[in-house]
Amino acid sequence: MDAIGSLQRAKTRARKYRDEPRPRQGLLRTREFLMKDLYTFDASPQEAEQTYNNVRLTYNSLFDKLRIPYLVAKADSGSMGGEVSHEYHFPTPNGEDTIISCGSCTYTINEELASRNLGPTTFKRSTDDSAPYGSWFGVSKDRLQLVEAIVPRATSASEHQSPLQTPAKVNPYLMRALYPDLDLSIEEPLRTFVNHWIKPRSSTASPTAERPPSLVCIYDYRVPQSFIDTHSLSDKTSPLIQKLSKIVRHNRSISPECIDLARFRDGDQCPNCGKHSVKIQQAVELGHTFYLGDRYSNPLGATFAAPGNADGPEAPSTSAPATKDPATKGRALAQGRRPFQMGCHGIGISRMIAAVADSLADQQGLLWPRVMAPYEAVILSTPEHTAAAEEVWDLLSLPREDSVEAVLDDRDRGLVWKMKDADLIGFPIVIILGTQYRDEKLCEVAIRRLGIRQKVSVEELRGYILERLDQI
Repeated sequence: MDAIGSLQRAKTRARKYRDEPRPRQGLLRTREFLMKDLYTFDASPQEAEQTYNNVRLTYNSLFDKLRIPYLVAKADSGSMGGEVSHEYHFPTPNGEDTIISCGSCTYTINEELASRNLGPTTFKRSTDDSAPYGSWFGVSKDRLQLVEAIVPRATSASEHQSPLQTPAKVNPYLMRALYPDLDLSIEEPLRTFVNHWIKPRSSTASPTAERPPSLVCIYDYRVPQSFIDTHSLSDKTSPLIQKLSKIVRHNRSISPECIDLARFRDGDQCPNCGKHSVKIQQAVELGHTFYLGDRYSNPLGATFAAPGNADGPEAPSTSAPATKDPATKGRALAQGRRPFQMGCHGIGISRMIAAVADSLADQQGLLWPRVMAPYEAVILSTPEHTAAAEEVWDLLSLPREDSVEAVLDDRDRGLVWKMKDADLIGFPIVIILGTQYRDEKLCEVAIRRLGIRQKVSVEELRGYILERLDQI
């Protein structure tokens, strides 16, 4: 691009596909889903940061209008790259993400990133040797290394249960931060490791073709030194452990780390303010914002000529170099050209619909918020009031500045059937013209979301509806 005279934006809305081995939870986890994305391109890190913050404010406004609970959590950028990202989560017991938040400060973070903030820290090792201990195992992707994390066993565990029967609450993300080659997708890492090494080996394979298997033991700071000094694989009676002791008999090491290996729990001290306790919630991710900087623009040569400053200084980079070839960056920035500062933002539309339905539905049916409902109100009537129902529709919906988006249910069905169907569909407001309309010209207004069932005269109906719509 010769010059950048205005902010560059690219919006897309498309069906995407996930290699989901086991679709579950209705629309929350499907192989096919609808996604709305926004890609931003700015001239400087300062402008890109402002754009990023504007998008976050817009997302906040959207979820506020939906009137559903949501959490904005600092997140790990993962394979997308960049230094800053935030996730928008809907709290639900069906969620697969774990969000840690403090009700007294602004600390809200995905557990994956929170564990990295823990890092190896200096703790004073416990001297209490009375507590039972349990083991967590992880195996490397090449199956050459097994990591055993030893932590105090859950207090509810039976003293007669083995460590294998009582998995310790070890933070797996912290373990992967300490040992990046760990394969957390393996459900039974100990069995996988043992089976890999006891299976028949090829007679032609060279004994030095691969490194020998090894075991690394890392102890939580609550495990006393007296236990570490006497801890041995031979102490355990599990057949798997007995096989393991033969495999790694001469290749076992102890990590010098003295850190907190446990996952965050409700009531733990907030690591941000240090004064209050955190709350742990399961949640479903509805949206994600990424500040990418020049993570992609540098290697792809997506540059522009700075107006009026063709030979100006290089714009500072906001992320780690995306390419190992320094010549790529040199060519991209030749003759005063600068890389775009990029951002990537997305909302899962189909997942958001499922989250709203899950949050707001009751035993009678759905309860759509105003901004998502097919219509703001539905008008129901008995056959004798069909003409009057049309007049009410005209009163509410004829084009004007403060009109109501209403639909008239004129299907050839009974009033009770229509009322149940309206509740099932989830219209925010249901207006009923029944016997009291014939006698007193009163409409019955039902708003399940607010728990309201009110008789309102035709003259006051439009003002009453508009006032209640602002509440839902």
